[in-house]
Amino acid sequence: MSGAAEVRIRRMRAGDVERVLEIASYLRGAPHWRASVYAAAMNSENLPRRIALVVEADAEAPRNSIEGFEERAAGAKAQAGSAQSSARLKPCTDTSRFSGGVLPLSTDGGTEARVDHSPGCESTPWRVVGFAVASVVSPEAELETIAVAAEAQRRGVGERLLGALVEELRAERVAELLLEVRASNAAAIGFYRVRGFEEAGRRARYYAEPEEDAVLMRMKLA
Repeated sequence: MSGAAEVRIRRMRAGDVERVLEIASYLRGAPHWRASVYAAAMNSENLPRRIALVVEADAEAPRNSIEGFEERAAGAKAQAGSAQSSARLKPCTDTSRFSGGVLPLSTDGGTEARVDHSPGCESTPWRVVGFAVASVVSPEAELETIAVAAEAQRRGVGERLLGALVEELRAERVAELLLEVRASNAAAIGFYRVRGFEEAGRRARYYAEPEEDAVLMRMKLA
């Protein structure tokens, strides 16, 4: 990592959905949800209730923050799906100039991450580079997806996004965060273990194309 990115994290808004779909369309392991699924995730009256966050990077930040943000997009597209590890990913639709992978999770690094709860949208150079969605059925929550565009990876963006999500879940008195990952994804499983997740079981033939078991993992939040 060449240095922490200048980012901010906030709740997902309707105006973010097009960009979220754009990012997801180039992630081989990401859920290709319809826009309506993200809209439902933002509706606090739906059950199960979901927390949907996005992380933005300053598109006009110095090159040592998010290097050549727009310049790297074209190159990232050519490498779509090259580096990824999955949390729970369910099928569902999309579009992106950006490639990337679903980042492994991390809550360490000592970087404080806070969610901006201010309403509305603003005209700024900030650009969405990642997102996360978790469903909440207290005292548990399930990470359904966490993804960061390729050009923003390896700069602490995913770690800060997860950290913000964890703080939101703790505020909701969630005691445990669950996820599922393909059994063949040894790198992701190892990464999760290092960051406090423990294997809790398996679901046989849970994934399709190719058919594969899902490893269940959980992390204590309280």
